[in-house]
Amino acid sequence: MGYSPEVKRSEQFGTAFLRFALPYKAGHVFTIEPGCYFIPELIEKWKSEGKYREFINYDKLSKFMTIGGVRIEDNVMITEKGHKVLGKLIPKTVKEIEAVCS
Repeated sequence: MGYSPEVKRSEQFGTAFLRFALPYKAGHVFTIEPGCYFIPELIEKWKSEGKYREFINYDKLSKFMTIGGVRIEDNVMITEKGHKVLGKLIPKTVKEIEAVCS
């Protein structure tokens, strides 16, 4: 899905599972879901194998392992003049999130 003979799936860590690499056009809707997930078994495996050190600071990561992860999700439609976030806007900045939690 989302690939063609000219556009192949990336093999780069972090981008290999993007599902749409065709030219964007008005009317396309994408779920933008940046996230950071901590899977202890996988992270320990990578650390022991010396993998992805250019992307992961394993020493700093250790203090966040109990969190599990976090994700912020928006559905965004491409328009003729730019884009439109569909649905209710959600807090994203530290200040906005702290205000909601207080």
